[in-house]
Amino acid sequence: MTKLNTCFSLVIAFLLTGLSQLYAQPILKEPLQNYLASFQPEKAHVHTNQYQYSPGERLFYKIYLMSKDGPSSFTKNVYIEWYDQEGKYISRQVIPALMGLSAGDFLIPEKYAGQWIYMKLYTHWMQEQNPTPFLVSSFRVLQANQPVLSPDNSPTGLQIQAQPEGGAWVKGIPSILTISTRNENNLPLSMNCRIVDANGQVVSLVSTAPHGYGQVEITPETSDNYYIQAELPNGTWAQQALPKVLDRGVTLRFDPVDQSFVVQRTADARMAEQNILVALMHKDDLFVETNVSLQQRLRVRGRIRTDSFPSGFHRLIWFDDEKNVLGQRVFFLHKPQPVSLTLDIDTLSVDKKGENVFTLVSLDTLLTSLSVSVTDADFDESHPSNNIYQLMGADIFKSTPTNSHLAARWADQQNYRAIDQWLQAQDIWYPNVNDALAGNLIPLKAEREQSFISISGQITNLGERRTKKAETMNLILSTRDEEKQMMMLELANDGSFKQDDLFYYDSVTVYLQPNKVVITEKNSVSMQTNLLVANPNRLMRVPTLQVDPSSDSILALQKKYAAEKRFLDSLAATRTLDDVVVTTRVKSRIEEMDEKYTTGMFTSDGIRFDIAGDNFAMMMPSVFAFLQGRVAGLQIRLNEFGAPIITWRGDNTAVFLNEVQLQDASVLNNIPMADVAYIKVFRPPFYGAYLGGSGGAIAVYTKRGDEPRNYDFANLRRVKLEGYTKPTSWESTLNPNDDRKKPNKDIRKTLYWNPGIQLDGEVGAYRFRFNNNDVTTRFRVIAEGFNKEGKLVRLEKIVTK
Repeated sequence: MTKLNTCFSLVIAFLLTGLSQLYAQPILKEPLQNYLASFQPEKAHVHTNQYQYSPGERLFYKIYLMSKDGPSSFTKNVYIEWYDQEGKYISRQVIPALMGLSAGDFLIPEKYAGQWIYMKLYTHWMQEQNPTPFLVSSFRVLQANQPVLSPDNSPTGLQIQAQPEGGAWVKGIPSILTISTRNENNLPLSMNCRIVDANGQVVSLVSTAPHGYGQVEITPETSDNYYIQAELPNGTWAQQALPKVLDRGVTLRFDPVDQSFVVQRTADARMAEQNILVALMHKDDLFVETNVSLQQRLRVRGRIRTDSFPSGFHRLIWFDDEKNVLGQRVFFLHKPQPVSLTLDIDTLSVDKKGENVFTLVSLDTLLTSLSVSVTDADFDESHPSNNIYQLMGADIFKSTPTNSHLAARWADQQNYRAIDQWLQAQDIWYPNVNDALAGNLIPLKAEREQSFISISGQITNLGERRTKKAETMNLILSTRDEEKQMMMLELANDGSFKQDDLFYYDSVTVYLQPNKVVITEKNSVSMQTNLLVANPNRLMRVPTLQVDPSSDSILALQKKYAAEKRFLDSLAATRTLDDVVVTTRVKSRIEEMDEKYTTGMFTSDGIRFDIAGDNFAMMMPSVFAFLQGRVAGLQIRLNEFGAPIITWRGDNTAVFLNEVQLQDASVLNNIPMADVAYIKVFRPPFYGAYLGGSGGAIAVYTKRGDEPRNYDFANLRRVKLEGYTKPTSWESTLNPNDDRKKPNKDIRKTLYWNPGIQLDGEVGAYRFRFNNNDVTTRFRVIAEGFNKEGKLVRLEKIVTK
C-alpha cells in the first residue's frame, strides 16, 4: 500500500448522508509539494530586557530567526536600523547570527526628546524572500515633563476586511464571513458592524469586539452587491463592498472543533463542480488527496480523522474536476504537550540589594536556546502581543500575526473555535495553485549566507605578467584600537581577491599592496564587504500618536520614575571627586591581564592562564599542548593530519585569536608560545558576541609589548570597511567604573538579563543570581526561545513574597 493510500485509509473517513464515491488520486502531490517547498520565508522575533526606557538607558535584545523548518540557517548577518518618533534615521547596527540566534544592545541618546523609538530589523534573505521584508518593534521612551503619547487608536484611516470562508461566496449557500477592522496604525478596532444588501436593508449584525474581528453566517439571496458598514464615533457609518456573490458554484465549510466539513453546490453547478478534489497539506507534505462526488446530492458531510496528524497549521485546498481552484483555508490542530520549561525559586528577597537565586529547568531533551529577563513587575507592563509565539506559522502568515499570545492560550485550552476565528482574521499567505500545477516555483532571489563578513576587491590594469609575479595581495587590517592583522590573499588572473568569514567590530582600515609589485596611477583598487549598504537618508513610516487620555496608574508610575531618574542623573553629573571616597584593593596579576586584554563578552567569567608570567608554559610546543588536561571537560586531540579537534560535552569548541574567531584552529600551532600573553577558556555555553556556543570557547591573546607600534603606511592604498556593532554586556552596566556615575538610589527596572542560555537533556537546568534594587517588591520573569527543531517555548511568571 502506498503512503498516500495509507493516509487515506487511516486518516480520513466520510460520514455520508447519501451515496458518494471517494477516490484517492495522487495527481497533485508533486507539483503542490514542490511549490510549497520553494516558499522559504524567514521570520524574526525580538526579546528585550524591558519595554519602557529612559533617555541614556541601554536597550538589550535577543533576536530569534525562524524558517518553516526550524531555526533559520539562511542568515549570518542581521541589520538593525533605529528611527526616531518622526521616522527619521538615527543609526544602523550590524550583528552576526548563528543557528538563528543573535544578540545586541542600543544606547538611547541621553538627549533624546521623543517618547517612542523604533527598531527596524531585516536580513538579506528577508528582503528578497519574505512577503513582509522587515520587522518593526516600537519602544516607549519615558519623558518626565511631557503629556504621555500613545499610538492613535481612533478609527482614522479605517480598514475593513471581509473574507468568506475559502474565498468563495455563492448565492443560496450559507457561508461564514470573517470581518476585521483596523485603523491606519494597523491597530485592531472594536466596532459595531452590519451587513446590508443593495437596497440598504440590514441583513445581519456583527461586532468586532474585543479583538478587532468577528464572524457571522450569511446566506446571500441574490448575486447583487452586499456591503458591510461600520459605525463611527460620530454616529455615521463607513461602508465597503463585500466580495462578489457567485450565481452558482461550490463551497466547503469546515468545523475546527471536530474537523467535520460540508461540501455544498448549487443545483445548476457546472459538471466539473460536481466532482470535487480535496487536498490537505501540512507544510510541504500532502497528507490527503481525495475526490468527493456531488453528482447525486447537493450537499455532502464528512469528517477528517486527525489522530495521526502533527500539531500545527494545515491547509485545505479544493478543486473542481478540471483542477481549477475553488477555495483555500487554513486550520490549526494542537495536541497538548507537557510543560517544557519551569522556574524554581531557590532564594527570594525583596529587600534592598537582597540576593535572589532562581533556576530555569528545561524538560526538553533537545538543545534549547533561551533568553531571560527579570524586571520590576509593578513598573514594566507585560506586552503579551510581543512574544516568541509571533514566530509560529512561519510559512502561513504574510506578516507578524496579531494577538498571538491569545492563540497560544487558546491552543493550551483546546479552544479551537476561538483559534479559528483568530486565524481567519490574519493576513494569510495562500499559494498560487495555478502556478503550482503548471510546474512553476517561487523564484529564489537570495542565496543562503555562507560567511560572516567577506571582503573582496580587485586591482585593475595590473597585467597578466605583473599579476603572476605578485601572486598575492597583501592586506593589513587596522582596527580602531590599533590592533593590526596581516593577510595574504591569492590574486586571480583578473586581479580579484577575496577572504570569507572575517569577524571584526566597528570598522577596519584596510591597507593594500600587491606582493613584489608597486601600484601606479594606472591601477585602480576597489574593495567592499558582503554587508548590505546603509542608507542614512531613509525615512520610515511610523504610527501617528495622540495624547493618552488614560489615567492608568502604571503610566503615572512610569512618569514618576522618569522624573526621579532625571533627578538622580543630574545629581550624579554634578558630583565631584571631593564627594567620593574610593576604596580599592590591589588587583592580582591575572586580573590585570584580564582587564588589559579582554573586551565585551570576553570579560565574562572564565578559566584564566597568565602565559607571559609562566616560564613552564612558554616551553610548551603549542597552545593546545599546554591546555591538554588543564580544563575539566575540555577534550583536545589531533586528527591524522595533525589538526586539533576540540570539543566540550561533544560539541565543537570555538577558538579565538585576539577575539577574532578562527575558522581553522590549527593556525594556533604556528604561533610560538613565547608570543602568547594570555589564554582564557569559557565554559559552555558561551555567547561571546555571536556564538551560542554549546561547546564553550578558547580565547588566545598575543603579546602587545613586543610588537612594533608604529607602522609606515603612508604610501599604501587604504579602504575603510564597516564591521559588526561591538556589544556591551549587561553586567558591565551594573557597576560604572567611575564612582561619580553611580546613582544615589538604585531604581533600575531590569534586575537580570541573559540572552545566551542553552539547555538540553544533559544540562537541563540553569541557576542564576541577581540582587534587587532599592524599590522593587515584585519580579516579572520572562524566559523564551526555541529548541533546535523550532519548538517555541515561553514562561512568564510574577514572583513575590
